[in-house]
Amino acid sequence: MFFADESNSKTIGAFLRKAEAAHVEDEARKKRLDIAREIVSYIYRSPESWDDKCSFNIEHIGDQYLSSLRDFDASKLTGIDHIYSMSYRFLCEFDFLVGAGKELSMELRSIKNKIQNDNDEIDDDVRSQIIYASFVMPANIAKQFINDANIGVFKEFEQKKSEAEELRDKWESEIAQKEEEVTQLKNKLDEYKTGFNFVGLYQGFSDLREEKQKEAFWLFLSLIAMGVVILSPLIFQLMAVVFDIYNPKSITSEPLLIFIPIVSIEVILIYYFRVILINHRSTKTQLMQIELRQTLCQFIQSYAEYSAKIKKEDESALDKFENLIFSGVISDPGKIPSTYDGLEQIGNVIKSIKKS
Repeated sequence: MFFADESNSKTIGAFLRKAEAAHVEDEARKKRLDIAREIVSYIYRSPESWDDKCSFNIEHIGDQYLSSLRDFDASKLTGIDHIYSMSYRFLCEFDFLVGAGKELSMELRSIKNKIQNDNDEIDDDVRSQIIYASFVMPANIAKQFINDANIGVFKEFEQKKSEAEELRDKWESEIAQKEEEVTQLKNKLDEYKTGFNFVGLYQGFSDLREEKQKEAFWLFLSLIAMGVVILSPLIFQLMAVVFDIYNPKSITSEPLLIFIPIVSIEVILIYYFRVILINHRSTKTQLMQIELRQTLCQFIQSYAEYSAKIKKEDESALDKFENLIFSGVISDPGKIPSTYDGLEQIGNVIKSIKKS
């Protein structure tokens, strides 16, 4: 900041007040003071804009200019001429750097024309400053601007731009390639995810199958044990009867009477044997269903893709298949005997004995 600096702004404001109240007898100096005061008033109202566009003169005559404004004395005519010429220099630089396609306001343009057409008596040094500001100074400003170290950046802009475009094209190509690779990896991961889900389903059926195999094994052993238990009393009693037959001294009807309670026991044992047998058969049926589901899991992924296509034509095309694969593993409870079945059999035996 220069003109926008608070201290400098106060100096400019003080000059404007003194210049407005000044009484200058020389008519030519009075006009020049009025023109200088108008330029300074523009600077006072927009200091940031003049700071931005007048860096050349701020660097070379800025302190001298503020000193002249601070020490302004209406009785010193040469001081008025110096303020006049320096204000014109700032105005010319502001006009030179006002921007492409833009021009000074009509008021500033009018002020500049008045200074350029000033033919009144003027000091040679002031006249040379006006000529310098009008013709030489713009060239010096342009020269300083061109030789500025920062201008090298602009000179290399086209080269950097071309390199940036090549780098951008290269990056876009690499990004497109990476996107394709990522898409392929995503598809593979989706396949693996689906595969692992089906593997988990298959493993669940395998665990259930192992459990049912153990259950079937123990039921089979129970059947064998129950068969042995059922046959043991009969064999024991038969051996006792045979032994009594071949022993004439002890032939009696008691061994035959013992068969009556044994028959009752046998009926009960046969009933439980039947219960175990049906449970065994049910477990074997469940094993078959589980093995069927494990087999179907091997092509369920292809089935998912196939069903999406076929169901567009017929929604009920795979209903039976889905009912089979997704139905629960069931046994056949209808054939499991109730407790009253065994009691009914015992009752029938008792009735037959009474009749006899």
